[in-house]
Amino acid sequence: MSERGYAPITVIPLLKAKTLSAGDSATSDPIDLRESVKLGVFSISYSATLGTAGTLGTSTFTYLGCPTHGGEYVCPAGTVGNSIGSCGTGGTKGIMAFKPELMPFMKIVTTQEGTGNAGKDSILTAELIVQ
Repeated sequence: MSERGYAPITVIPLLKAKTLSAGDSATSDPIDLRESVKLGVFSISYSATLGTAGTLGTSTFTYLGCPTHGGEYVCPAGTVGNSIGSCGTGGTKGIMAFKPELMPFMKIVTTQEGTGNAGKDSILTAELIVQ
């Protein structure tokens, strides 16, 4: 497809049936955005189902950036926050769009609500979709 202005959509797996209990978090591998992002359009596709405790808590997605693959990933300075969005209780699926700061490398962090033995857990699958 060598049409002028053509920008393919890239899907990058983040989590695959990952169980998160109350207070847990999962961080993606570094995502190289240098070649996969052409238009700066970002979204997360997600699916959350009941965990082993038979409950489904709220999971929050955030992002971290870094100028190098192996460097320290941080919340971008000068932003209101690095929040992408949350998926809540009740067995949810959806897509959430977000606009990150310009960065060559990114990690997505998913955090499950609660602390200790609050009993909230979820099984999550998520992909980063970029264009």
